[in-house]
Amino acid sequence: MKNTLTSLFIFLCILGFIFYSHSNLIKICDTISEKCTVLEKSLQEDNWDDSYKLAVDLKEYIETSFEPLSVYINHQEGDVLVNESLKLSQYSKYKDKSEALSSIHLIKYSTKAIKALQTPSIENIF
Repeated sequence: MKNTLTSLFIFLCILGFIFYSHSNLIKICDTISEKCTVLEKSLQEDNWDDSYKLAVDLKEYIETSFEPLSVYINHQEGDVLVNESLKLSQYSKYKDKSEALSSIHLIKYSTKAIKALQTPSIENIF
């Protein structure tokens, strides 16, 4: 009986961790997408100083947010976002609008793909 209760407790802990991590991941991806939208508007208005500050804030947010989630998701997905945000900060610093906008779109697409891959569905299982 003791082994059954221990196994049930461990299973419930793992299940709780999965639900918490999934909801946290979705929230982080939505926040990144919102920050990218604000940054994109700033770049389109050629507001380079604000764009650089927003890009650095985005990079820091991605680094701090994806570090604890590396247990739950593939770390390469987080690394892609960090690398693109680094490029984005340099593109906005040196006023390269086309490259900065393409980096923003890649970050948005990557967060959308992460959300799609982590959402349970028949396609993800098989």
